Amino acid sequence: MAALPINTKAVVLLVLGISMVMFTLPAGKADDGLKQTILSVYFHDHSSGSPDSTVRAVVGFPGKLWNLTQFGTLFVSDDPLTEGPDPESAPVGRGQGIFVTTSLDGVNTHVSLSIVFTNEAYNGSTIQVQGNSDQMKAVREYGVVSGTGKFRYASGYVTFENFSFNSSISYAVIRCNISIHHY
Repeated sequence: MAALPINTKAVVLLVLGISMVMFTLPAGKADDGLKQTILSVYFHDHSSGSPDSTVRAVVGFPGKLWNLTQFGTLFVSDDPLTEGPDPESAPVGRGQGIFVTTSLDGVNTHVSLSIVFTNEAYNGSTIQVQGNSDQMKAVREYGVVSGTGKFRYASGYVTFENFSFNSSISYAVIRCNISIHHY
């Protein structure tokens, strides 16, 4: 029996075509066991510089005022979180992280924040928030890049919106709306 001539180009195109189909088909069902969680918590932000402050500027450029609109100013935070806007409402956890003013005009901040849950429902679980946003907007959005415990492998987004602000004591209540998928 005589061997059939092989067209190399045709074989390469066939293999490439099959490979493209294999790598573009979904690996499994759309949900893959993912859960969705949507919740809101309230940050209680004390930034007066007093001993009970939960937000502090820790470094900035020498000779410049360290404040929220000064490029290069780095802040740390450890805000208490509650279920409702009242500081006496049920505690949920802590908002612990860093943020830095990253734009020369002082508008944008980069945030790296852990929402650390201490309440009974999610105790020990965390949601990791990161991103850059215009801090002057009424609603600021950041990405959820990971999570632990009950929020393992979380992805999604959070929005922060000022709920109230008392300028005489530098106290803000900030609502955080969380929308994530996780295992």
